[in-house]
Amino acid sequence: MLVYSNITDITAEFTDNVVVLGTFDGVHIGHQKIIKRAIEIAKKIQGKSIVFTFSNHPLEIIAPQRAPRKISDNICKEKELQDLGVDILMNIPFTQEFATIAPDEFLALLRKNLAPRYIVVGPNCTFGYKGEGTPQFLRDNAAKYGFSVEVPEAAYLHNKIVSSSRVRHALLDGKLVEANELLGHSFNIEGIVEHGENRGNSILGIPTANIYIPDKYILLPDGVYIVEVCLKDKRYTGIANIGKNPTFAVQSRRVEVNIFDFSGDIYGENLKVYFLQHLRGEKKFASIQELKKQMDNDIVTAKEYFSLKIEK
Repeated sequence: MLVYSNITDITAEFTDNVVVLGTFDGVHIGHQKIIKRAIEIAKKIQGKSIVFTFSNHPLEIIAPQRAPRKISDNICKEKELQDLGVDILMNIPFTQEFATIAPDEFLALLRKNLAPRYIVVGPNCTFGYKGEGTPQFLRDNAAKYGFSVEVPEAAYLHNKIVSSSRVRHALLDGKLVEANELLGHSFNIEGIVEHGENRGNSILGIPTANIYIPDKYILLPDGVYIVEVCLKDKRYTGIANIGKNPTFAVQSRRVEVNIFDFSGDIYGENLKVYFLQHLRGEKKFASIQELKKQMDNDIVTAKEYFSLKIEK
């Protein structure tokens, strides 16, 4: 997949293009539906599928106080789109200047730089100044700008429309099973392993890798979760605690991951954590011994979970 971080004229090399528009935070099953349709059309006309999206949420510029916390970062979004089979990703920053572009100016910009034969959008897609561009605006101006329009129906799960807002609410409410269904994959976070207080290894005998997630990204409620971990392209199993570790009165909220059957110095390494199942809420224990006993039980429960998965 070719990736561009600025609007780039690709018309000299690619002409039969199918452009899909959207913010695509989380790349949930609703996003996947319209992206797969764009890929299908591109293959049919022997052209290229292009995702045109933003590296930041537009509300971060237009109304920062209303900007939602992000489900995933740009690295995760890029990986999800590549896995779907997208040919080209144009992931540009949304700026104050871009916010002032009228819908017809935006279409002229697409024609000049991407030469779309088709534009594919979801039924609730808006674009241009104050979101005045709509699917109907696209249909009304398709002939003028030389493209056809496809608007796949919205995706539904359990009789409710799928949206990034719904994913966020599910995650904040701790409904991990529902969130993973909406995403079509396990909710995951990614970050660099940083130094902590080394209590996991030195006091509890259970080493943990610490990841600090910026506040602009959404996290599940505090608690212990069964997880899979990707480190240097290898998959491991484990458990993760989200929270401030109240037994030790830690001040900063973070993700602490115990990777099963693993040893080694991974400080500074990038770790991707996939959340599979909630085990319990975070609590303050009366003693270190009680905490260690509970953590040992959590590990046993998680390993049984993975054993049952293998048997199935």
